[in-house]
Amino acid sequence: MAPAKLNLTLQVLGKRPDGYHSIESLVQKVDFYDRIMLESSSDGKITLRCSDPTLPTDSGNIVQRAAELLRKSAGIPARGVRIHLDKRIPHGAGLGGGSSDAAAVLLGLDHLWQLSLDRDILLDIAGQLGSDVPLFLHPSPAVIRGRGEIVKPSDLRINAAFVIAYPAVAVSTQWVYSNFRLTKSPGKYRISPLSRVAGKELPPGMWGGFLVNDLETCVFERFPQVKRCKEVLIRHGARASLMSGSGSAVFGLFENMGDAQEAARKIIEVERFDAIVARAIFS
Repeated sequence: MAPAKLNLTLQVLGKRPDGYHSIESLVQKVDFYDRIMLESSSDGKITLRCSDPTLPTDSGNIVQRAAELLRKSAGIPARGVRIHLDKRIPHGAGLGGGSSDAAAVLLGLDHLWQLSLDRDILLDIAGQLGSDVPLFLHPSPAVIRGRGEIVKPSDLRINAAFVIAYPAVAVSTQWVYSNFRLTKSPGKYRISPLSRVAGKELPPGMWGGFLVNDLETCVFERFPQVKRCKEVLIRHGARASLMSGSGSAVFGLFENMGDAQEAARKIIEVERFDAIVARAIFS
């Protein structure tokens, strides 16, 4: 099981000498999953099948690369595996589906191949695959910094029911950061919303003032349907709403599951957006 993630905050702190942007983000995993099945193969091949025909099943897929890199790092070139990926988290939605899949494959193959690799080794392999992959080897929620590869657990709790709305458009993270304009002064970015509530449960009355995503304006200008998702969530009762990561998915926070389920039903039937209800994973 590979869970999705939501960025409850995402601040862009500046551009690094290596071309990447420095960020700070509070990330929450939720119980919306891709499903991955691993089966040992005696032929020494790593093969991937995916339920989504639009995704590659060779080294163009991070799941395939994760298996290949783990095998190489462990020095076991003869090991094979058949991987089946049941893809439910939409691609290009800012929900971390690919990174979560890669992390799940690392953990699953470490068990299947009886490697018992040290956690630091797994984290190093995860970091080679992508900035977001190490996150999914850590407990949730967590604060990520740097390019996203620096992960620290957080004890901040937001006990909300989440509705995740998807406008059926994939947004490229590379495009977003290439077109993002760093317009705020550095001093503004040093004031983190996390500093006000660390170690506490955030009550519903504070949700709206806490959520922030510096990438929203850039994405909303290019993809107005993403902005409309946010407006729809608020109209159907969300106490607060935010785009996750670089988009295109947008989530709304509700105080109880009943209200969330009713809002998701209306968003699907009336607004014609895909929507699911999810709960936070605290582990």
